[in-house]
Amino acid sequence: MNNHLSLTGSTAIGFLGGTFDPIHFGHLRPALEIQQALNLQALYLMPNYIAPHKSTSLATTAQRIDMVKLAIQETPNLQIDTRELHRETPSYTIDTLKLLREQHPNTPICFIMGMDSLIQFDTWYQYQDILTYCHLVISHRPGWAPTFNEIVSSLLTQHQIDDPALLHQQLAGKIYFQSTSQLDISSSSIRALLSENKSINFLTPSAVCAYINQHQCYRQ
Repeated sequence: MNNHLSLTGSTAIGFLGGTFDPIHFGHLRPALEIQQALNLQALYLMPNYIAPHKSTSLATTAQRIDMVKLAIQETPNLQIDTRELHRETPSYTIDTLKLLREQHPNTPICFIMGMDSLIQFDTWYQYQDILTYCHLVISHRPGWAPTFNEIVSSLLTQHQIDDPALLHQQLAGKIYFQSTSQLDISSSSIRALLSENKSINFLTPSAVCAYINQHQCYRQ
C-alpha cells in the first residue's frame, strides 16, 4: 500500500531545515505559527550540514546546535533534530525523508519549505518520490500568488488541499499552503552586523545574543 494512501491515528509532526547560522526570529516565528496553525504535535528544526571547505559560516556545528537549543528552550512544541549534522556530506531531502519515515512509520510527516523552494521543486533530486514519504507545507507571506511551471502546477492539481485536518489523517501525499509572518531578517545580515561590532538585539532571542557574545561567534 502506498504511504500516502495509508490512514493514521497519530498527530502529524513537522520538519524545517535550514543552516540556522545563526537562528533568528525570521526562522522561529513562522515555525511556531505553522506548529500552532496545523496543530502539529511537534515541529523539529533540522540544521543543515555545511561543508567546512565551502563554509561562509564562522560558527561551529556544535555552536549552531547550542544556539537552536537556546532559542527554543521555552517553546516545548519546537524541537531540534541533528541527524543532518552527523553526516560527513550534504544529503538529499529524499534521503532524509526515508530515514524519518523509518523512524516514524505510523506518524504523518510534514516537510516545511518556502514558496521559493516550491517554485523550483521539479529541480530537486527525485522530487517525484518526495510526496510518498511526507506532506509538503508551504510557508508563504500573505497574499503572494506566484506563477508555477507546468510540472509544479500539475503536482498542485493532484495533491493540494485546503483542509489541514487531512494532514493528520494520511501519512503523506498532500500539499498545504500556510501563510506566515515573513520577518525581513537574515542570518547573513546578522553576521554582517556582528562583523561590524553592532548590536543584534531584537533580531534573535536574548539567550542566543548572549551566547554569540560569550563565544565571539562571527567576529573576524
